[in-house]
Amino acid sequence: MVDQIDEYIISALSQDAKQSTFEIWDFLKKFKISLTEEEIESRIAKLESEKVIQGYTIKVDAKKIPHKVIRVDLVTFRTSQSLPKRMEGLKKYLNDAPFVLFSGKTRGGYDWITIKSFLSNDMADEENDIYRNLFGDIIQTYEVYDFVPQTDASLYALTYTEREYKEFLKEWAPPFIGN
Repeated sequence: MVDQIDEYIISALSQDAKQSTFEIWDFLKKFKISLTEEEIESRIAKLESEKVIQGYTIKVDAKKIPHKVIRVDLVTFRTSQSLPKRMEGLKKYLNDAPFVLFSGKTRGGYDWITIKSFLSNDMADEENDIYRNLFGDIIQTYEVYDFVPQTDASLYALTYTEREYKEFLKEWAPPFIGN
């Protein structure tokens, strides 16, 4: 089970997976968490053995990699008896595709949203055609938008803590937050 201290360690690692145990210790100190470096190492090892931390990755400055095309697919599905079985095929396709950043069910006007990254517009258009041919029988509406990011992608957005959230808001929205 992940506790609040583990959440802070995960948050620190998501900002820089190569940082030293000392740097994580220094990060925790800001939140009045006092652990030894050995305790931090032990917690990280436990998170890895429990598969909470499944690996380490790099952070890339997307602006320095030319010709990336990011597409957002918005889909609603037709109701049919074959939909559950066809959805399994769709999920496998999206899980296996090397160009899918995120994909999943939504609550609201669309049933599914997928964010994809391609090396060129030609590749994006080709995949768009293949996708519609493969899954057109279950698609009711399909909207595709090119997306131009204004910020770098960050896995940190998936791992920040409630305290970090409140600290951020305290800095940016003081008139709206009570003490």
